[in-house]
Amino acid sequence: MIESVMLVLLPLILLTLQSCLPQTGPLLFREKALNFQETLKPQEEDDGKYEEYFRKLREGYQEDLENLSIEARSSFQPIKKIIKRKCYDCHDSREKLPIYGRVFPRINPVKKHQTEGLAALDMAKTYPLKAKGNPPQLTLLKAIKAAVLDKTMPLKSYTIVYPFKRISKKDQRDILAWVNPLIQEHERIEEKYQELFFQDTLTGKVQRLFSQKCLRCHGNGNNRGNFGDMEKLEELIKKKKYIDLQKPTDSLIYKVSLSGEMPTDPRERLNEEELQLMLEWIEEAREATSL
Repeated sequence: MIESVMLVLLPLILLTLQSCLPQTGPLLFREKALNFQETLKPQEEDDGKYEEYFRKLREGYQEDLENLSIEARSSFQPIKKIIKRKCYDCHDSREKLPIYGRVFPRINPVKKHQTEGLAALDMAKTYPLKAKGNPPQLTLLKAIKAAVLDKTMPLKSYTIVYPFKRISKKDQRDILAWVNPLIQEHERIEEKYQELFFQDTLTGKVQRLFSQKCLRCHGNGNNRGNFGDMEKLEELIKKKKYIDLQKPTDSLIYKVSLSGEMPTDPRERLNEEELQLMLEWIEEAREATSL
């Protein structure tokens, strides 16, 4: 009899003890008890209720981002020395170039490297990260991850002169231990609050796709390869050099995505569903112009 009672009570005791333990892991964020999407979203048309719903969404979004920034700055401390020693020369706007980098600034390659580096990523405030065009934090975090995994940073021309600046395997592991949890949390937040930024329409889905995969290099003032303004979909669709309304599969923007030429990071290349989404968007524009 006692054994039977213990078999019933033991799982309950273990669950109770587990709930008393502190949460562990690199990120301590958890979903809020109040799920805005399920409990607050109006079930019928009511402008006042929708306004209140989106107000609470915005508040929740800002709170989640603030919590994430606090955690990002805290979890950065173990790798601060690594980043300072190996990245800040080109990616910290507070760093002053050595004298040989300041002479003849217009033609000085050292000055040019720093200028380009700061445009791509400025870690002066640790977090949030900064870059030209204010790309999403998720995009910048993925860029750091790609550079570390592919060992494209620091530049080879730089590490030839300063071999001790190379990223070691231990550096790689430590940096990824900081970056990966932040990427995961940003993806969760982006999914949770996507209603705030992207409509559930074909155009909205394409805007989100380009925001995630393209705008860091080709939007918001960035025009790598002399191709920019991808955030302006109405203007982009009119550019015959990149969009072929008569035959969408001949569109340059589609072909470079299909071939894997763009985005340059192989981990960010468009999958079949995303490629099809782009074609549908071009096809919709073709049908609209023929009306």
